[in-house]
Amino acid sequence: MTSTDDRIATDDALVKRVAHLQNAMHKLGADVIRLQTQLTDLAATAPQPADESGKATPFIFNMSRDAYKGELAALVAWVNDFLVPVYVGDNATWCPVWWEHHEAVGRLHALRLAYDELTDTAASGASGPGIWHRDHLDPVLARLCAESGPFAACLTAAGHVERRRVETA
Repeated sequence: MTSTDDRIATDDALVKRVAHLQNAMHKLGADVIRLQTQLTDLAATAPQPADESGKATPFIFNMSRDAYKGELAALVAWVNDFLVPVYVGDNATWCPVWWEHHEAVGRLHALRLAYDELTDTAASGASGPGIWHRDHLDPVLARLCAESGPFAACLTAAGHVERRRVETA
């Protein structure tokens, strides 16, 4: 083989590799759309978290599996429809599949519970929304979007990375 033949063979392998990666990317994109659709459908059918009996909503990690699924769907709707457009915007450190990070789910659920309580000015007073911003929203967004936060590795070349606890033997 001549050096030209080597280049052609390498170029052909590169073209095949690029095509393979493009197919994988399209499949992942389809998976993301499917998961978002499922979460939207769950949110539409989930019972509203407001309990007419006056009982407080339990923290998401203290719920049964079925209650967790419904609460997560409602949380996804609240975060994606309200929190992200209003407060996060085009922040480059926000993970597009944030619900796969347990830390994010816990912090965002706590944030929503505080929001429900503190934005009801009849119950919390006129300063409730300001307290929510200062004591809840700002620290949660700072932690989630921090360089050492749960989303830190998601926007690298590797893409979304779910942090998992290290299994001990």
